[in-house]
Amino acid sequence: MNEIADLEGRISAAMARIATAVERFEGDGTGSADALDHARRAAETAEAEARAALARAESAEAEVARLTQALEAESDAGGQLRERVGTLKSMKERQQERIAELEAELKAIAGLRTADREELDGLISSLAPLVEGQSDA
Repeated sequence: MNEIADLEGRISAAMARIATAVERFEGDGTGSADALDHARRAAETAEAEARAALARAESAEAEVARLTQALEAESDAGGQLRERVGTLKSMKERQQERIAELEAELKAIAGLRTADREELDGLISSLAPLVEGQSDA
């Protein structure tokens, strides 16, 4: 933005200098018609170049605005992505905690099963002589 204002100021100053030179040629009558035509063509060329430079500057300004808008959109998307990643990490931690709980529960159940199996083996061992005695009789 500041560059465009600076460019406009420089263009205005150049145009003022050209206008002053043209007025001198016309005012004192010392300039020839060819010199005056040459000065006018130079002024027109300078004006065309200034307009082209101004158009390029405006185009660049529009591009900067577009890129700024795109950057803001990307920044917003990045923020949303960070939020989603945080949510997923939280979900993962809760799932890992639940898995740990289930593994502990499974281990406890396996321990109970082992204890039940040992108790059943003990009962079977105790009953085996009785069963064998019954089958002998």
